[in-house]
Amino acid sequence: MTPEACGAEDFLASAMVPGSPLTPDASAFLEERHRSATYEVERVPLAALPQWRLGERLGHVSGRFFGVEGLSVRTDFGPVPQWCQPIIVQPEIGILGILAKRFDGVLHFLMQAKMEPGNSAFVQYAATVQATPSNYQRVHGGRSTPYLDYFMEGTRRRVLFDQLLSEHASWYLFKRNRNMIVEVREDEEVPVEEDFAWLTLGQLRDQLGLGNRVNMNARTVLSGISYGVPGSGRPSPESLSGGFRSAVLESHRTPGPAADLSGVSTWLIDQKARFSLDARRIGLREMDGWICDDDSIRHRDGRHFEIIGVSVRATSREVGAWWQPMLEPCAGNVVALICQRRAGVLRFLAQAMVQPGLTDRLELGPSIQFVPGAYRGPQDHPLLTEYLEAPESWIRLRTVQSEDGGRFSRADTLHVVIQLPEDHEIEVPGNYRWMTLGLLNRMNRLGYHLNVEVRSLAACLL
Repeated sequence: MTPEACGAEDFLASAMVPGSPLTPDASAFLEERHRSATYEVERVPLAALPQWRLGERLGHVSGRFFGVEGLSVRTDFGPVPQWCQPIIVQPEIGILGILAKRFDGVLHFLMQAKMEPGNSAFVQYAATVQATPSNYQRVHGGRSTPYLDYFMEGTRRRVLFDQLLSEHASWYLFKRNRNMIVEVREDEEVPVEEDFAWLTLGQLRDQLGLGNRVNMNARTVLSGISYGVPGSGRPSPESLSGGFRSAVLESHRTPGPAADLSGVSTWLIDQKARFSLDARRIGLREMDGWICDDDSIRHRDGRHFEIIGVSVRATSREVGAWWQPMLEPCAGNVVALICQRRAGVLRFLAQAMVQPGLTDRLELGPSIQFVPGAYRGPQDHPLLTEYLEAPESWIRLRTVQSEDGGRFSRADTLHVVIQLPEDHEIEVPGNYRWMTLGLLNRMNRLGYHLNVEVRSLAACLL
């Protein structure tokens, strides 16, 4: 068996273990950490943020962390040909790293119960390390980042996944993070700090199913996991419960030949050549339709999103108190994957979509991606109204997941997976393509091919 197949089998074995004596009750651990800490998040005017300056851009006096600038966009993708908007600019490449270790032969993952000021549920499971250089170089003057050395050059152990991946490209400009899973030896002692717990993938899968329990940064790392390659052994039918989960695993194990990967890559390049995008950075006060004053940066019609200021106090963070801007979207974020058994295998409908903040114009996204501000409304998206109202018997997943609570305030997104009957006919535009999960995973491992929204949905499967 190849090393790739061994890794996939190890991940799958962990996904089939619903509990662990190391953390007997994953929900109870999260709730206990929530009760034991103090969190206070208060909205304040932008002008009241210490060490932040608002002018033609909003930035920190150190020149570090992140800033907010204006963006002028022109594109022939989608129903809106041009617009202006604020966008978060954070050129630093952060580390999103999950530490893995075998206990009694089963892979466990060291997860942090982490408070994020923008989360609706303040404490969620996060990656072992979730930090930008400004954080781990301690520009904020706070405590050091636990477990960082496991992910740094010269000290990291066996790397199971390592890739630069994009972030929310409707709200970030050219943002990317290094997503990593690193395994330590079974006999290596790893001290477990107060807010950390070892969980199996089965436990994480259950938390994902509950919604708002696993944060976005952990989900994007988990999306890099492959649960099967052709020719690898198959678990017993009893362990999979049959039905949709079996079909998902089969889809993971059907990446297709090299010609499929080559074909998708060529098709994706064709889409990049087909659509235009001109995204130009401008001053905040140059944005048509937006108000920029001491209180906030907001659309004159109250649509899209708002840049607000917050004051934060937390007893479980590297810094006990701080102030920062945050992006607060209008309610109504929805992402959905449509799937259907085609040629005997479950395939998922991905769309090649332009987003203004992507480094290379276009990446694969979900079948449906409705983010307030990206479209005028559901009537402008050809798939929204029909398939988000699908019969309940077609729905395989419906959960609410939070976005990055470190930058976005109360940004909750409904995640939906819809399985069409095999005899249901669907017509899709040329920028859509049916793909197995195995093929999507192979594209993900190449970097800059899957956007964060479709990666978040993929992490919730199996």
